[in-house]
Order: sequence, then C-alpha cells, then structure tokens
Amino acid sequence: MKNKKLLLGIVIGIIVLIIVVILFLLLSRKTLTCTFKSDQSSNGYSISANYVVKAKYGIVQRVKINEVITSKDSKVLNKFEKQFNKQYSYNKKTYGGYKYKITNNNDKVTSNVTIDYNKLDMKKFIDNNAAMKEYTENNKLTLDGAKKMYEATGAVCK
Repeated sequence: MKNKKLLLGIVIGIIVLIIVVILFLLLSRKTLTCTFKSDQSSNGYSISANYVVKAKYGIVQRVKINEVITSKDSKVLNKFEKQFNKQYSYNKKTYGGYKYKITNNNDKVTSNVTIDYNKLDMKKFIDNNAAMKEYTENNKLTLDGAKKMYEATGAVCK
C-alpha cells in the first residue's frame, strides 16, 4: 500500500511538472497585433497596415508587416512602390534579417515584409537610428518597445 501511494505521488508530481513547463512555454511566447489606417484622399491615396509582432520572454523575435497603399493615381502608386523597394532593399543589405515582396496592381501597392530580429544587426540598426534606443534593452527590441514604437506612428495595438 505504501508503494502505491509513493508511485501515485510520483505520477502526480510528474504531471504537475509537465503542466508547469507547458504553461511556462506558452506564456513566454506572446503575439502583439497593431493596425494602422490613414485616409490621405486629399493627397490621392489611403494607407492601411498590419503589424504582427512575435516575442519570446518579452524580446521581439519577428515582425510581419503588411502595408497597402490604395490609389487611382498610378504615379502615386509607382512612387510608393519605388520607395518601399528602396527602403527594404537598403535595410536588407545594411542590417540583414529582412525578407520582402512588393506588388503593384489593381490600384494598390502592397508590401509584405518579415523582419527576423535574430538575424538583424540590431547594434548597427540602433547606431543608425538613434530613436530606437527608446524601444530597446541590451540591443534587443522589447515587446513593450515595439508596442510604443507602433503606437507612436498612430497604430492601435492589441
């Protein structure tokens, strides 16, 4: 009888330990979603953007960005397409960690960008963008920092 109680205690202990580890792993990973919309119809376009921030232990690991510029004016769309390509190409070459695809069709320019912060040279990025210091700790973008950064541009984060 004593061995059965001991065995039952060990089994319950192992189950509790497994549950604690699973909860720790689940709670250590967070996703933040931010959205931005701006009607610039007086300038001939509108903007919508979606940012999905993946973090682990409060440090941003990856951000997926979807930006859409809508306009009936092809000159406006071409300008945005050129600017997106220029900026993301520069960032990829200079800092690493960027993957992007820009499309221009059906009265829309769409940019889909993934920034892998594990591959990004954050020290160099911060050195070249001093405002980033406000959002980082130890050369790493924090989840709270990302939220503040996107909200500062007018995005709503949840």
